[in-house]
Amino acid sequence: MDKEKKHISKKVWIITGVLAVGIGIAGFYLGKEKGRDLPATSRHYSENKVIATIGDTKIKEKELKNVMEPLFYMNGKTKMTDEEIDYYEQNMIDHIVTTETLYKDAVKNKFKLDKKTIDAQYSNYMATISKTFGLDEEAYLKQFGITKDEMRKSIEKEAVAAKYIEEKSQVTDKQVEDYYNKNKKDFNQISASHILINNTDENGKKLDDAKLKENKKLAEDILKQALEGGDFAQLAKKYSEDGSAQSGGDLGYFGKGDMVAEFEKAAFTLNNGEIYPKIVETQYGYHIIKKTGEKEMSFDDVKENLKEQLVVEKQNSLIDKLTKEYKVDVKK
Repeated sequence: MDKEKKHISKKVWIITGVLAVGIGIAGFYLGKEKGRDLPATSRHYSENKVIATIGDTKIKEKELKNVMEPLFYMNGKTKMTDEEIDYYEQNMIDHIVTTETLYKDAVKNKFKLDKKTIDAQYSNYMATISKTFGLDEEAYLKQFGITKDEMRKSIEKEAVAAKYIEEKSQVTDKQVEDYYNKNKKDFNQISASHILINNTDENGKKLDDAKLKENKKLAEDILKQALEGGDFAQLAKKYSEDGSAQSGGDLGYFGKGDMVAEFEKAAFTLNNGEIYPKIVETQYGYHIIKKTGEKEMSFDDVKENLKEQLVVEKQNSLIDKLTKEYKVDVKK
């Protein structure tokens, strides 16, 4: 995302390949419980507390511990706040549950990878561990109290889950082109300029009520000037608190899905040269928006990103379906 758009861009997470075997994410949850707390933290995990169920499979806190500790070790984490630990925990719980769910469905449908493929995955993983952390296979397994068979089984689950969802979410070039042809209007891009008056401080904390009222009044005054014919670019340079101020508020071209919802909804209703008649409030502040141009994106322009989008939609749909089918219940 362009630097100028950083205040209003919507962060889009692409999950393609999220289950691939890699550093810090392989399934260490098969490791043996050692009774240690996480590095430099006072958090402790119980032996038998269930944090999630997938059908009749129970995921226990000790299994979360056994994936968290190697993750912190490999990421060089020695001191963690409760918020950081919570963040990593939730991500790893989601990963463990999704992997187990996909693996269950793969087994049910007799989907598997041959021994040669799993052996290669295991060897590649250990080679990366050795190169990155200076631990040979024996030292690594000893460090986290797991056997080679347990580690290999964990990597097999990860690899099978990743390949299974990849094959289940294939999208052909024809399907991509058909989607484009049926939804051409959604691929138009517009250009716009804006003036931003913040509703948060430099640390992202919401301003107090008095300051919010003051800033909103300022935004309304600027909007009035713009609607009465004031030079929009000069107003942006004078008042805007966005990084785009020095370029007259110019954000360049963007498509649907690139901006936060409130901004997008307003901008795409405008005609060229038109200023939105109301203040638009987003999580970043108060916006005055002017549409400055429009262009149609060709199929070649959007093909790669569109294909990725359709793949992600199929992945999410499959995961949602299996979550219901296997009665996934996350308790933590």
